[in-house]
Amino acid sequence: MQTFTCSPARADDAERILYIISSARARLAAHGIPQWQGEYPSAAFVAEKTAAGRMYAVRRGGEVAAVFTVEEYEPDYAAIRGAWLTAGNYLAVHAVAVAPEFLGSGCAKFIFRNAFDMARERGRGSVRIDTHELNAPMRGLLRSLGFEYCGMVTLSSGDGDRMAFERTL
Repeated sequence: MQTFTCSPARADDAERILYIISSARARLAAHGIPQWQGEYPSAAFVAEKTAAGRMYAVRRGGEVAAVFTVEEYEPDYAAIRGAWLTAGNYLAVHAVAVAPEFLGSGCAKFIFRNAFDMARERGRGSVRIDTHELNAPMRGLLRSLGFEYCGMVTLSSGDGDRMAFERTL
């Protein structure tokens, strides 16, 4: 079995990335989770993050199996209702999506292992992420990876409140 690799997404990955995001959006809707049911993440978002080198593609055998983005700073995290574990030297992970044919393959855990490595390489002390309160699969994954619930954040996009998690490294 081939192993996963992770590298910055390329412009020519856009169609596959949008398929993965669309599939994830449909799965969320099918489970009654209102996350990602608007414009985000859009084709423009994918293009912007890819051009900036902040969209990552997880591949197996050359095929994009999953995607995620990283941010050095997330403005929405400044006004948490609760308390972060650390003072703010973190890397934020967003837009995590796995292609349907790779669900259950360990791909999501691979994403976070890479995010932890990226954070360490950049001198960050933790990784932060947010998710919708109804997104039980993501909450379970985060807890299994050692993330702790820290409170609620409100997204400036107008997409509502999200549960905020952090894992120290």
